[in-house]
Amino acid sequence: MPRVLHLCAVTVALLAAGVNAADETEAQLKTIVRAARIGNQEALTLLKDLPAAKLTGDAVLSIVSDKKVGTGMKLRLAEIVTAWPAGEGRKALADWLVKHPSCDDDALMFFAGIGLLEARTFFWNMLTQVKGPLAAVRDPEHVALAAKALGAFPDNPEVVVTRIATMLDPACAHVMRACAAEALGSMQNLKAVEALLPHLGDDAIDDIALCALYRLTGQGFATDVDKWKAWLIEQGANVAWKKLTKTDYTNYLKTQKLLKPLDDPAMNNMGSFYGMEFKAKGALFILDVSGSMTQDDRIGRLKAQMSNLLTAMQNMSDKLRYGIITFGANIDSCFPARGIETNTEKNHKQAVRFIERIQADGGTPMCEALTHALTKMLPDGNIDAIYFLSDGQPSDGTPQYVLELAARIHTKFQTRIHTISIGELPSIDLEKPSLLNQIATTCGGTFTIPP
Repeated sequence: MPRVLHLCAVTVALLAAGVNAADETEAQLKTIVRAARIGNQEALTLLKDLPAAKLTGDAVLSIVSDKKVGTGMKLRLAEIVTAWPAGEGRKALADWLVKHPSCDDDALMFFAGIGLLEARTFFWNMLTQVKGPLAAVRDPEHVALAAKALGAFPDNPEVVVTRIATMLDPACAHVMRACAAEALGSMQNLKAVEALLPHLGDDAIDDIALCALYRLTGQGFATDVDKWKAWLIEQGANVAWKKLTKTDYTNYLKTQKLLKPLDDPAMNNMGSFYGMEFKAKGALFILDVSGSMTQDDRIGRLKAQMSNLLTAMQNMSDKLRYGIITFGANIDSCFPARGIETNTEKNHKQAVRFIERIQADGGTPMCEALTHALTKMLPDGNIDAIYFLSDGQPSDGTPQYVLELAARIHTKFQTRIHTISIGELPSIDLEKPSLLNQIATTCGGTFTIPP
């Protein structure tokens, strides 16, 4: 065969192979999109092996824009896309964001989590366009997402660090303070450390601030501000910045716990809830009072635990805010008018009467309870911690949907969800944690099985 004809044949073969590969990729992407719409999160892992091309970016955008796709799915998608190299895929995402500056919260949440360099200016503009005091912002969730997005860049100039640091002001909404504290934990600037120190010991963001400081410095001075300041003076301008993760901090805490003697059981500590430390500025208790809570007098223990904690709360700040809702035969709220009230003597008496009247009855409508919290209490409640107690599985939806609702609460409002499982045996299969364990892990909380 003449050389020219041979080269033409090879070229045609290569082009055909390219077309076939493109067709195969397109077919795979359609399968992934369909799987995402029915909640198959495992299918998203296929995106890791596909080229991060424009076609892939378009498929990701179709998932992000789909109202039927849940929060958990979109968060997992953000984790995968974060690892994409620079190229056509990420450019397709950046181009879309520029054309859709008024996109919904789910899209903003996604873009805030993928560290898109091209979107850096977009999110900075969101912050600079806020007029007036940050404490008066009408849409704090959007502002919080802008701070979260900028936290992906360790080289932020000082003007950015300073602007985000102002969001730590206690007068600001919790979601803004929490996202700001987390974002500062990635910014390699002395101003970030200095901004975090005054908030050590803050019941709402103390844990986030400590994690941020550890991620930046690798130091574990806990809430000892004097030691932190001494360390800063010692370092001077030559701080050896770390790039640690939240997982690194969690492992550090586990190591520290092993090195310390075991604490005495806290079940009888009036300032705790089933042995779990009560720590919040705005707290919501979501309590299961289904019929099964009559078993082993679980309802009696619940009343005793809440009564003890309410008594202890009389010695806490009158600025503390809290609410209580129960779910069983009905969804009942301790403070039906506003949902969340301040820690006054009048509200204390109302809460005591509410707990005394609790009766165990009905099913376990977890979905209804979490939806009530998500739509009626959290938007204006400024809640930083939820204590969720149950002794069973949901009677009004799947466990996956319960987890989806919890993830949405945590993602949208940065509210930690602590869970207390009554009557559950400790799992021997660490790869299959219980629903309440998954909720706490996903939502930045603590999971406990009381003895």
